[in-house]
Amino acid sequence: MNMTTLSWRKSIKKAPPIDLADELDKRAKPGIAVALGGGSARGWAHIGVLRALDEMGLKIDMIAGTSIGALVGGCYLAGKLDELERFARSLTRRRVLGLLDIQFAGSGLFGGMRLNREMQEHMRDVQIESLPKPFVAVATEIATGHEIWLTHGELIAAMRASYSLPGIFEPVDCHGKILVDGALVNPVPVSVCRAYEQPRVVAVNLNYDLFGRSGVVKHGAPRAEMNVKATDDKAELDTRRPPAHQVPTPQQVRVGITSVMVESYNIIQDRISRARLAGDPPDYALHPRLADIGMAEFHRASEAIDRGYEAAMARMTDLKRITELA
Repeated sequence: MNMTTLSWRKSIKKAPPIDLADELDKRAKPGIAVALGGGSARGWAHIGVLRALDEMGLKIDMIAGTSIGALVGGCYLAGKLDELERFARSLTRRRVLGLLDIQFAGSGLFGGMRLNREMQEHMRDVQIESLPKPFVAVATEIATGHEIWLTHGELIAAMRASYSLPGIFEPVDCHGKILVDGALVNPVPVSVCRAYEQPRVVAVNLNYDLFGRSGVVKHGAPRAEMNVKATDDKAELDTRRPPAHQVPTPQQVRVGITSVMVESYNIIQDRISRARLAGDPPDYALHPRLADIGMAEFHRASEAIDRGYEAAMARMTDLKRITELA
């Protein structure tokens, strides 16, 4: 008994002393709330941004995410960012197609269950309320258009609902509410962070450089082709026209139905982002240069991650100054 007590006392003496002042300073150090915006494949840039914030020593007090921003933010707070980054960097065109289970009878082109199984391997049974910091995934209720904040329950379900792009991924039934991508209503959820009374909000907008400054351009509609063979006069006019192979015709751009849906959605998201951020701006906004990465080019994850990291590190001084604001 005496030997046990003596051994215990020796172990206590060897323990390093705790600097109470330093410990209190760490706890009192202000942090930031991060609003991670939507952007499909460009959203891999969020991984690089969060890596940079960690390297700077900036404390993250809350994350609100929309679409892929919810996916990356949720994985970060669940301690699974390393696994997500390895998965993202391993993607090839072929593997991306393998993860998409095409269906024609449902309400989305892809069911998304293969991707869901990948997440289940690492985050099965993880609840939002068990995360170390507040987390909100933004989704849209398709029946009412309401903006839905998912703040508790299964993390994977919340992330899936937030990135369920209409027409592409199957909507998520959440307690009777049919939910789709949150970018339809709040592409960069700064307002969510403000509602949680977060005084320092950093936003990551992935679509800032896609459509310039939302300009309005006047353009004439093409004149309909005339039927010049209807009358003799028109027939005579037709004989004076150059052969068909010499008549210049405007170049036609052919796009598939998926491209039309995705790019149209992209434009809507950009316009909504500008309007909402103008009314409720963040304390600081990061705009990684991602215009050349398509929304479906998930296999370019390494490029997107690196650009997100570089964009954040280039603003290190400004970001650190945010935490000094009173």
